[in-house]
Amino acid sequence: MSATISSLIKHPMVFRGRDHRHRADGGELRLPFGHTSLDKACAGGVPAAGALSVRALPGQGEIQLLNNILMQKADSKKRIIWLPNQVHLNPNWLSQTPYQQQSWVLTAANDTDALWACEQSVRSQACCCIVLYLSHIVPKAARRLQVLAKQYDCLVVLVHRGEVSHGALPVNIDMELTCDAGQWYVHLHRVTGAWPQHHIKIEHPLPATNSAIVKAFRQYNQRQSTPIHEVS
Repeated sequence: MSATISSLIKHPMVFRGRDHRHRADGGELRLPFGHTSLDKACAGGVPAAGALSVRALPGQGEIQLLNNILMQKADSKKRIIWLPNQVHLNPNWLSQTPYQQQSWVLTAANDTDALWACEQSVRSQACCCIVLYLSHIVPKAARRLQVLAKQYDCLVVLVHRGEVSHGALPVNIDMELTCDAGQWYVHLHRVTGAWPQHHIKIEHPLPATNSAIVKAFRQYNQRQSTPIHEVS
């Protein structure tokens, strides 16, 4: 019987929601997002090891949402690997982050190469976190990264559109990020240790508007005799 169960739980479509690492006091080690409502829905935050799926368009604010997580992982002094995979990563922004000295950016020609590079980075045990952008990911690949990241005590962040992934992925947390002109909305499709929730509002809205730039131009315009073009 035990051999049968052992064989069953190795299947990539089987997700063991309570199979995770714990702190010395018996509690699970989680990293908070820094947003009260989201941390509460995620039972305290993201498990420190394993995979986190973020369904979002590139540049939708996913990095700002994860910034507090990255800051906590950077305390280990290990590398943070960025695999943008044909997505433009702003080098000026990265150079201004507190963890820029620990950040390495790797290039990949396609999703297959990016997944291979991610797995090798996890196995190196030199990384505390890997942020991987993919056009899509299948459950089998997500499960593989989940198991591998937990084994080597690493956090793998999978940023993808989620259009192909029907149903929740077998990872610690599978979330979807949407936004309007006023705020973010997070939809939790799967959470280790908690129930899925939808339409969780985030306090700090994105995308940021250019109202501050427009205001600056207007103030400058008032001080000049020749008007300049207003940016909308």
